[in-house]
Amino acid sequence: MEWVSLAKKSPPFKFGTYVSARAETQEFMTTRTESKKSKQLLADVIFELQNTSDSMQWFLSYDRLSELLEIRKEECIRKVYQFKSGKPQMSLSGGFHEVDGDLLVDFLSFNLELDEVGIEFLKSGVFFSERPLYELRESYKSLIQKTVANHKLDKELLLLLSAATVDFDDAIDSYLMDKFEIDFFVRRAVHQFMQHQKIRPEFGAEEFLFDYLKALIPTKILNFRDITKEFRDRTYYELYGRFREKKKKKKKIIKTVSVEVEELLAFFDLEPGASIHDVKKKFKELLKKYHPDINKKGEEMTKRIILKYNRLVELIGD
Repeated sequence: MEWVSLAKKSPPFKFGTYVSARAETQEFMTTRTESKKSKQLLADVIFELQNTSDSMQWFLSYDRLSELLEIRKEECIRKVYQFKSGKPQMSLSGGFHEVDGDLLVDFLSFNLELDEVGIEFLKSGVFFSERPLYELRESYKSLIQKTVANHKLDKELLLLLSAATVDFDDAIDSYLMDKFEIDFFVRRAVHQFMQHQKIRPEFGAEEFLFDYLKALIPTKILNFRDITKEFRDRTYYELYGRFREKKKKKKKIIKTVSVEVEELLAFFDLEPGASIHDVKKKFKELLKKYHPDINKKGEEMTKRIILKYNRLVELIGD
C-alpha cells in the first residue's frame, strides 16, 4: 500500500517574480525619498518667505530660489522660462513678488511634483489665493446672517427710526449699526477662518485679512444691505404685517461680468459696466497716489496696480 503525503507541495520558486517584486520595492522607496526631499525643499522656501515677509509683502529672487531648491542658477532660470511659456500673463522681474503668489505656487507644484503646495502656503500665513479668500468672504456673510437671524428685535426702537426716515433700509442701517459693530463681524470672521484653516498668525496674516475684508465692505462684493436682505424683509413683515414692495429700478443694460472682473473693478473702486475710459482714469489716479517718490512703500503697490489693470483691460476689451 502506497502512502500519499497530505502536505501541500510548495509552489516552485520563480526567480523572475522575485526580481520584479524587489524592483517595485526599490522604486517605491526611491519615490518616497524624492517626495520627502521635495517636501523639505518646499518647507525651506516657505521658511524663507516667512522670514523676509513684511506685512504680507515679500520678494523671492530667482537667485535665492535656485539656492533653496538646490539647483544651479542657470537651471532655475531655464525652469522659469519653461514655466512662463504656459503663463502668458507672467512678467519676468527677477523673481516672485507676493502678487505673484499663485504663479509661485504653480511653479513649485510643477517642479517639486507636490499637490499640497497651495495648502502649505495657506497654513504658513504668507499668501492667500482666490479660493480661500472667497471662503473668507462667504464666512463673513454667513456670520452676519446668523447673528441678525438670532437677534431679538427691538420693535420700539425700529419703529422710531423708521418714522424718522423716508427709506426703510436707512432705518435698518441705523438700527443694526446701533446694535452691532462691523469690526466685530470682520474680526470674528477672520479669527474663525484662521482657526479652521490652521493659519499661522505671526507673519501678518490676521491684519492682512482684516484689511482685505474692510476694503471690500463699501463695494458690491460685500454690500451690507444685500447680506442682510432676508432680515430686512422679515423685519418689515413683523412690523407692518405685509411684504415689502420691491423698489422699481431703472433698467440698465449691463454686460454680465465674471467674479474676477467684478473684483478687479472693485479694486479700482468702479461699478460693473464701467468703461475703459473710467478704468484708465482710476489707473492713473492710483499710480500718482502710490508713486515711490510720494509713498515709500508704493513700489510693490504700483506693481500690483499695473498687473490688475493689465488683467482688467484684457478681460473687458479695448
